[in-house]
Amino acid sequence: MYCRTKEDAKSGTSQTLRPSGDSFVGPLSLQVFDLMDKDKGGTLSIEEVKTLMDMLGMKVKQEDLEQMIAEIDRSGDGHIDFQEFLQVMAKPQDLPYKKSDVMRAFRLFADRDAPPGCISPEALERALIQYCNGKMPEEEVMRLVNSLEVNPEGYIDYARKVNLFLNK
Repeated sequence: MYCRTKEDAKSGTSQTLRPSGDSFVGPLSLQVFDLMDKDKGGTLSIEEVKTLMDMLGMKVKQEDLEQMIAEIDRSGDGHIDFQEFLQVMAKPQDLPYKKSDVMRAFRLFADRDAPPGCISPEALERALIQYCNGKMPEEEVMRLVNSLEVNPEGYIDYARKVNLFLNK
């Protein structure tokens, strides 16, 4: 289990993020959560969730979005906190794409000299800017890429992240 306070979100720290067990989903989920939490309030509003869904090209009616939030929001405050977000991330997802499709896309975008399973931050940034078709502002792309962990050679290990999230 991972925990994070609203104070951590506002200050940009994760001092109270503590793993128990051997799950790797928590730290990666924290990065995703922080990117979505635009106002750094420590929770996700319906508007923040809608922004992400729009960016991903997922057209959702307002009433469906409200129903989805209500199902996730165990505390009933109308927002998704980090614990609620983690519970959703830990559930098996029925996604419209396969792991092999995601891996192939990363290989396509990676520089030819990149180690297997890795992509340079610059190549990922170029791909996101080009293929998000204006759905994600360039500043957000840069913030997302800069928030990703790089290995000692300066590459993002996309294979590890894809394997963690799409372990089918």
